[in-house]
Amino acid sequence: MAKNENKKAVDDMQKLTSTESFFDKNRKVLIYGAIGLVVVIIGFIGYRKFVTEPHIEASQDAYWNAFYDFEYGDTTGAYITGTENYMGFEEISSEYSGTPGGNIATYVLGLNAMEKGDFEGAIAYFEEVEFEDVMLGTLVLGLIGDCYVELGKYEEAAAQFETAAVREPNEYTSPMMLKKAGIVYQELGQNDKAVIAYQKIKDEWPTSTEGSDIDKYLIRAQN
Repeated sequence: MAKNENKKAVDDMQKLTSTESFFDKNRKVLIYGAIGLVVVIIGFIGYRKFVTEPHIEASQDAYWNAFYDFEYGDTTGAYITGTENYMGFEEISSEYSGTPGGNIATYVLGLNAMEKGDFEGAIAYFEEVEFEDVMLGTLVLGLIGDCYVELGKYEEAAAQFETAAVREPNEYTSPMMLKKAGIVYQELGQNDKAVIAYQKIKDEWPTSTEGSDIDKYLIRAQN
């Protein structure tokens, strides 16, 4: 019985943290989250700020063509390296570092590295990204945790998920990250910490997607 429970825990971790599964289920969130971020930026940064900070405005203009190809699944890699008609994300990330457009470019480079299995490279990109947007900023922290899992660095992964869970708590990202942390703690044999993570979901986010079946994870971690 214990063997079966351990197998379930491993299966759960693979389901929640495998790169292929993550991108299959969350590609639209990752893409449209970035689009939503741009809309927020344009809405709250006024015309005057754009005039006084033309580098920010230029960063917005620079990445649209590359982002369009990324959004619609271009397989040539043009959105990374660029073409004769537009800058790619590598150049935008370097040229406009620290701007909204530069952050989005660096974010996409991290996703691309992840898809290619370059998890160290992905972490390096994600660590350069500074999104104030609650959803996207937290997902970036979670992506770093996913990369650590893929690298077998479970202690680092758990710490990353815990950090993501408390970054501006909400019922979408917080329980998602806590559940990931709990599963990694179980992989480490730290069931006491897993119980704490799962119990927090049960207590604070019972109506979330993760909260709907959290009891079975609690039971598993307590046995």
